[in-house]
Amino acid sequence: MIRTRTIKAYAKINLYLDVTGKREDGYHTINSIMQQISLFDYVTVMKTDTENGMKRITITCTDKSIPTDETTIAYQCAKAYFDFFNISAYHIKIHIDKRIPRAAGLAGGSTDGAAVLKMLPVLLDNKTDMGTLCRIGSRVGADIPFCLMGGTCLASGIGEQLTPIKRSFQCPVLVAIVGEPVSTPEAYRKIDEKYGEKFPDGTIPDNEFMSFMNSAEIPLRLYNIFESVILPVHREAADIKREMLDYGAKSALMSGSGPSVFGLFESENELEIACDHFNEQGVRAYKCKFVN
Repeated sequence: MIRTRTIKAYAKINLYLDVTGKREDGYHTINSIMQQISLFDYVTVMKTDTENGMKRITITCTDKSIPTDETTIAYQCAKAYFDFFNISAYHIKIHIDKRIPRAAGLAGGSTDGAAVLKMLPVLLDNKTDMGTLCRIGSRVGADIPFCLMGGTCLASGIGEQLTPIKRSFQCPVLVAIVGEPVSTPEAYRKIDEKYGEKFPDGTIPDNEFMSFMNSAEIPLRLYNIFESVILPVHREAADIKREMLDYGAKSALMSGSGPSVFGLFESENELEIACDHFNEQGVRAYKCKFVN
């Protein structure tokens, strides 16, 4: 029997991102405030009939620059799910209507993988709780548990330890991106080169994270350690950040390892003016809001 489901896979921004250390296995530990935003991909999963021993996952995507083989996070998440439950035969087709820019620090690949994990339990009639989905997802990528939970979270560890934060703060968000993509492993390599094993302290004490999203000072306390190593070599991102502020953003910050930059605005009118400016310059700009 063929069954199909489609859901939105939302992007994320980092309102705060600090690298706090490096583990023996090479992974870096972080403190981050992750926030889901209304920029999204559409992800469709179709479950089709299987023959004995059939194991097939096929992927199509509207963005031809994105691989559709086993290296794709969506593929890896599906495979991890089948392996976790020892499902011996499967045939699914995944289609991604891509709207989130790739390699932009917006978790575009991770949120697609999380969407696949959300849909498989329904399509397979295999009830799976969120904790189990997060454990499966964390085997593929550190951002996937957050993309599964969504909303606003404090992320620690390598990003897989999540604490939901009740958020009262809201404002229009503009995301803009131009220039070459940034490799996350390369960004971490630059962090290691710059700081060695002594990473600088962030701007927020650990005991203040849970009140961060209810503070009127949020725009003044945004922080991303990756700006110190990416903006000097990615002038387009640095220019976008400067222009965000010139066009009225209360604050602007690079998201993740970049090169996307987001601005927090006081009014929709100011955001519209800034968005028009970027579009006239040939910069991809996206009007967004926070997602609960």
